Amino acid sequence: MNKRGTFLIVVLSLIISSCSSSRKVLMIKNDEYSKELIVLKNKNQKLIIENQNLASEVISLKNALAESENQIAPDIKFSPNIENNDYSIKSNLSDLESYFKKDGRLSNKFRSFKQAGIERRLNVSYSQMMGVIKEAEKYIGTKHVMGGLSRNGIDCSGLLYVSFQANGITNIPRTAENFARYGTIILNTNDIQKGDLVFFTNTYSTSKLVTHAGICTGNGNFIHTSSSKGVMISKLNDPYYWRDKFLFGTRIIQ
Repeated sequence: MNKRGTFLIVVLSLIISSCSSSRKVLMIKNDEYSKELIVLKNKNQKLIIENQNLASEVISLKNALAESENQIAPDIKFSPNIENNDYSIKSNLSDLESYFKKDGRLSNKFRSFKQAGIERRLNVSYSQMMGVIKEAEKYIGTKHVMGGLSRNGIDCSGLLYVSFQANGITNIPRTAENFARYGTIILNTNDIQKGDLVFFTNTYSTSKLVTHAGICTGNGNFIHTSSSKGVMISKLNDPYYWRDKFLFGTRIIQ
């Protein structure tokens, strides 16, 4: 066999070998594609089942909606959330008098205070008193000015005075001590409710019995004009100051 023949045989062998390798590669890839195709078919089958389930739910919802549209809606009854406190209370004036007999510091002051009138009637409704509180809250942050009656400056009785005036209650005094002459006397701070007036003594040196006043805003709080911080809300039973200075409360709501 000549060289040319040998060359042709070698070339043919290489071609056959290459074709065999390519065929093996194609078979491997085809097998991989087949596996991927099986996975995709399974996923597709799951999606078909899920779609069928969703279609059934949609039909059920449509049927339920159609039934509800043919029914009369139930009559829903509700009660408005209105604070309904009992404002009737027995006077604690006799207990207050007994207390002052035991306290020499306040006995003379109380005697003078009582002679000028106590537990006078002031016709104020619950809704009016809530309006008084809202008006007083508009002054929060206003600085304390003795004798002041505006947002430029106001004192404790001035806060009560302008708040009552803004709600059409004009037959009221100007000073804290005279405010304390109106309403039913309350001694126990636990009995004081939203809208009650609260009074304090010995907040500064004076011959007067009542030296400070505020309005209960509920939950043991009261709004007033502090000499150092202006109009603010404080705790009535504050152990550091106000509880010790508390004198009595009055209920003017009729």
